[in-house]
Amino acid sequence: MKIQIKQVMTLIENESGDYSAEVRNIFIDGNKIVSLDQAPEGFQAEKIIDGTGKFAIPGLINSHTHAYMSLFRNYADDMAFWDWLNSVQSVEDYMTRADVYWGTLLNCMEMIRTGTTCFMDMNIKSAEEKQGEESGAAGAALESGMRAVITRGLIGSVGEEYPDQQIQDVLREREIFADEDRIISWFGPHAPYSCMADNLQRIASLGKEYGMGQTIHLSESETEIENSIKEHGCTPIKYVADLGIFDIPTVAAHCVYATDEDIAIMKEHNVSVALNPKSNMKLGNGFMPAEKMLEAGVNCVLGTDGCGSNNTQNMFSEMNIAALVYKGANKKAQCISAQDVLSFATKNGAKAIGKEGELGTIKEGALADIVLLNIHEPQFFPSTNLISGLVYSATGAEAETVIIDGNIVMENKILLTIDEEKVFYQCEKIADRLGMFH
Repeated sequence: MKIQIKQVMTLIENESGDYSAEVRNIFIDGNKIVSLDQAPEGFQAEKIIDGTGKFAIPGLINSHTHAYMSLFRNYADDMAFWDWLNSVQSVEDYMTRADVYWGTLLNCMEMIRTGTTCFMDMNIKSAEEKQGEESGAAGAALESGMRAVITRGLIGSVGEEYPDQQIQDVLREREIFADEDRIISWFGPHAPYSCMADNLQRIASLGKEYGMGQTIHLSESETEIENSIKEHGCTPIKYVADLGIFDIPTVAAHCVYATDEDIAIMKEHNVSVALNPKSNMKLGNGFMPAEKMLEAGVNCVLGTDGCGSNNTQNMFSEMNIAALVYKGANKKAQCISAQDVLSFATKNGAKAIGKEGELGTIKEGALADIVLLNIHEPQFFPSTNLISGLVYSATGAEAETVIIDGNIVMENKILLTIDEEKVFYQCEKIADRLGMFH
């Protein structure tokens, strides 16, 4: 489809990497942005959107979540980390692939409604089919119209039937969705305390062979650090680096207790680090040293984590917390700026998954993942600084129209790809079966 967005305030990145807001005409042909100025020769728009009172931003990228865990919303709250983890895992054991499918659709509904167009997911079931309940998280993301990096949480050791089957499941899912540009298959080793050394190395080897990356939880709690030093004589980050797993593209989630040496290791190996400030706060784990990461040149990205430890998938809320919490914790108002956080949620997220210049930006040649916010709202007035407004004022409810890969998936706040009432009905039934209601 050819789409024109007329005279819309647009988030523009200049050559130095700073953001500004400028009125532009956005022309979309197929899944690409083809011009921000004049219509290309012969361009005939099939859809014209009036940009008056709207702010066009790149679709936000949620770089760490567990989409199926939307079913765990408000379930295991106010619990210590390891108690929480055990509580959640005891329910996960009873979840089916269909549960993952419906939970992910519920997650996608919330993400689209709050301006997220791409997410990196670590889930517990791989797809058997491309469509329907057996398609799991990948099929749900595809059906919703979203873009996703789908990873399967892997545990155990090589030679054990369960982890061997998990890896085969990942490779089969990769084949099922091989012709779908919006679905990227990566590996998802859960953590160094749950995925043994030989399996971590095997995953890295397979990643090289198949051109796949990985995401992994690292240095999330004090107990994890203590156990790693006791068992391996070093931090979890140094331990996995010494195993060679950073030889493939890696997004490391949390890294709350990263040392200076850990930060240097991640910079050396081009590891992207996903901040999850709301989840880490809720579970009492602390704050990842984001300022040190930035100073070292580490690619910082932003994630919500799953609804079991955050309760929402709202990246505007996550940006707001990320910008504020470090100022308070470090007693330094300048340490993490609105521009920094906006980069975490857009272009840095794109870089982490090998889509730098294609996603997380509005420019000629980029993929058409665009969110139109209604800024004719009290929280945006007076419009003295729209960049700050995105991080400090916006709630996510301003998202009005969402375009992903050139397709309109939400228009005037109406979802066009998901039967919301059906999802609500199915998720209510699943939650009841799993005993989620208190």
